[in-house]
Amino acid sequence: MVCDKCKPEFDLLLARIESLERRLQAYENAHTPSSKQRKNNTQNGENKPRFPGKPKGSFGGGINLPPPERIEEHTLQSCPECHNNLEQRGMRTQRVIDFPEKPLTVTEHQMLRYYCSSCSFLLEANGPRDIYGSRLRSIIVMLKNQTLSCGKIAELFRQLGAPSMSAAEVQRIHGEFATKLEANQIKNKEELCRAPYVHADETGMRKDGKNGYVWGVFTPFIAILSATMSRGREHIKNLLGDYKGVIVTDGYNAYDSFPLRQRCWAHLIREFKKYAEKNLEIAVQYVRIKCIYKKIGELLGKSPSNEAIGKIKLEFQDIVTCLLAIQEGRKLATLLQNGGDDWSTALYHHSVPLENNHAERGLRHIVLHRKMMGCYRNEKGKRFIDIVISMLQTWKLQKKNIFQELCALGQT
Repeated sequence: MVCDKCKPEFDLLLARIESLERRLQAYENAHTPSSKQRKNNTQNGENKPRFPGKPKGSFGGGINLPPPERIEEHTLQSCPECHNNLEQRGMRTQRVIDFPEKPLTVTEHQMLRYYCSSCSFLLEANGPRDIYGSRLRSIIVMLKNQTLSCGKIAELFRQLGAPSMSAAEVQRIHGEFATKLEANQIKNKEELCRAPYVHADETGMRKDGKNGYVWGVFTPFIAILSATMSRGREHIKNLLGDYKGVIVTDGYNAYDSFPLRQRCWAHLIREFKKYAEKNLEIAVQYVRIKCIYKKIGELLGKSPSNEAIGKIKLEFQDIVTCLLAIQEGRKLATLLQNGGDDWSTALYHHSVPLENNHAERGLRHIVLHRKMMGCYRNEKGKRFIDIVISMLQTWKLQKKNIFQELCALGQT
């Protein structure tokens, strides 16, 4: 059963599938000579896809650099070929961003001491207490966030002119920032639990060689990460408490305990597509499920009538019935049945999205850490994930300058 609006697209797809199957039968069998096998048409120059970038024929405008802090003038005294005197005609400018000649500077701070004869107190003027300045320490945190190990960070700064820098010093700086950010993280978690909806997901992350996980819960402007050894539902319950809003997730059953849940349609469409590529009957249902996805998307935020929602649910159930009649489609039917009403929760709650892509993007940084570093070693590594990376991800979502935020924090 296909709606009238989608029927032309549906018929066109069926005709194309039949055409492709005939071509495959004619050209792709065990006896087809290589000269008659399908060629990739993008190999010739005309159809080769262009990579993203400037449009063809565009000269571009260069990078938008900040105003210069100083100007250097480059001159010529004479012609390098004939040594004749030169007459200036115009000028070309080029702005260059670079480190200063000495990347690190050493400043001696002298905190004068005073005696108060009235109070009999010896007082000292405020000044720094760490031998490393706030900007340097902020860069150390940012480098760790970019998956550099403590040893490599220490080696880099020794090369730049900080001979006393060690891996232990780098760890100490990370720990200090985690302590300073802890209160901010508690406030963010409280604000997140008041949000009308959140995205949640989890990914693997080993701890000292043992299997572990990092859970992520996100709003459009807050990121909360939590490293743990468990993938059980008790951890996400501890993280969110008695959360009453809508939680957008994939199909993992650890999220079943929350009263309002929106299952991710992006996962569902990908799963359908995988089966549709191998089975024509499932391909028909794939078109129908995409139509429902489109209909729900069009109704989001519009307070649809019960009649409109009822029609969608009837068609949804009909797809389940059709899939149960297909041997290879029973797994997809079970997937739809297990989701139940969680596939349409967004219709009853304004602004709730149908996909969990936001959580997947939020955990991509943790996946990069896993690929580059393998695992975290101890509780210090866990605190860096739970507090520091969470806070840096939050600032990124809020479009704040991470370096400036860390510098301001380092001066406190």
